[in-house]
Amino acid sequence: MIIRRGFLFIGSGLLLIILSLLGVLGVAFLGPSESARDRLTLSLLETSAAYFVPQMFLSAELVGEIVAQNAIIETSDVTDASLIRMLNPQAGPDGGAGADYADGEWDDEWADYPEGIRIETVRGGTYRGYVMLIRDPARVYTGTSSNFRGGAPGMRILDIVAREGAVAAINGGGFPDVNGVGVGDVPVGLVFSKGEKLWGNEDTVYSSMMGFNEDNVFIVGNMSPRRAREMGIRDALCFGPILVVNGEPVQSMGMSGSLNPRSAIGQREDGTVIFLCVDGRMPSSMGASYADLIEIMMEYGAVNAANLDGGSSANLVYKGEVVNINSSLYGPRRMPTYFMVYPLPDGDDASADAPADSPADVPADAPADASTNAQTGFQTDTPAGPQTNPPTEG
Repeated sequence: MIIRRGFLFIGSGLLLIILSLLGVLGVAFLGPSESARDRLTLSLLETSAAYFVPQMFLSAELVGEIVAQNAIIETSDVTDASLIRMLNPQAGPDGGAGADYADGEWDDEWADYPEGIRIETVRGGTYRGYVMLIRDPARVYTGTSSNFRGGAPGMRILDIVAREGAVAAINGGGFPDVNGVGVGDVPVGLVFSKGEKLWGNEDTVYSSMMGFNEDNVFIVGNMSPRRAREMGIRDALCFGPILVVNGEPVQSMGMSGSLNPRSAIGQREDGTVIFLCVDGRMPSSMGASYADLIEIMMEYGAVNAANLDGGSSANLVYKGEVVNINSSLYGPRRMPTYFMVYPLPDGDDASADAPADSPADVPADAPADASTNAQTGFQTDTPAGPQTNPPTEG
C-alpha cells in the first residue's frame, strides 16, 4: 500500500509538471506576442528532440509561414578563388613571425602569435562566442571519425583530436539524428578528406558544400563530387546555410532563424581561416541567429563563410581543451566530421600557451576551468535574431 501511494504521488507530481509546462508553452504559442511565438517556434524546429512541439499548438500551415518569413535566402553563387590574396605563412621579410603577401606587402598581425593561432571572445545582445583565427589555411583539413563503411559510431571531439594529434578542431557537418539520438556514424552530404572522396553520390549536387581546394582557398557552393574535383577540392563537408560568398553577405528575412548555439567557418582575403563557436541555451548566452553569424564574419573580414552543425553539436577545441560551453548535459556529441588543424611541424603549438580571459569575463555558468580557454578580444553588440530553414541542429 505504501509503495502504491508512493508511485501515485510521483505520478501525480510528474503529471502536474507536464501540465504546467504545456500551459507555459500554450501561452507562448497562443498568446498576444507573435514575436515570442515565432522565436520559440524557430528555436524548437532547429532541435532534434523537440522539433514536433510547435505543431502541437500551431497548424502546419502557420509553422511553414513562420519559417518562410524568417529565413536565410539560400544562394547559388560559388566562391571566386581569385578573390583570396593568399599570405605566405612561412616567414616575414626578416624571417621571423608574421606573414608576407605575394606582392611583398607586410602585416605584423601575427608577431605575438608564433604558433599561428589566436582566440578572441565576441559578444552580442543575446550571445557569447569565440573566434579562432588560423593563420595558415594549409593546416586546416576535414577529420573523419571513420570511413563510414563499417557502422562504427562517430567520435567525440576530444577523442578525435587526441587520435589525430590535432592542435585545434571545430564540429563539422550534419548526420542523421532522428529524435536527437543519432550516433554520428555517417554524414549527410558530400565529404572529402585529404584529397579523397569518402561520402557522396558522384552526380548528386549537394547544397552548401564548404571546404578547401589544393591552393588552400575556402570554397563554398552547391556542387557534385565531380564538380568538386574539377575545382581541386581536397577537404570538404556539407551543412549550411552559406553565410558569405565572395565578400557579400547572403540576404536574410525577419529573425533569420532562432537563437541557438552555433558554429561557423570562414576565410579572410589573406587566407586566414576563421572558426566561430557561439554558446547558447543558457542564461548568460541564449544563442545567435544566422544574422549574428553573418555580422561577426563580416566584422572579421570573411570573404566566404558558412554555417556548421550547431545546437549541442557546437564545439571548439584548442590544445585538448573545450573553449566553448557545450549546451548538452551529456557533453560533446558523437559526430562523423570535423574541421581540424594540424600542429606546426616543429612543435611550436605544444609549447605555446592558449590565450585566457580575465577572471571578470568568465560567465557564472562556465566550467571551473573556463578562464583558461579563451581570450577577451573583439566585442560587438549585434542585434538579437534567430535562424530558420536550416538543417536540423542538435
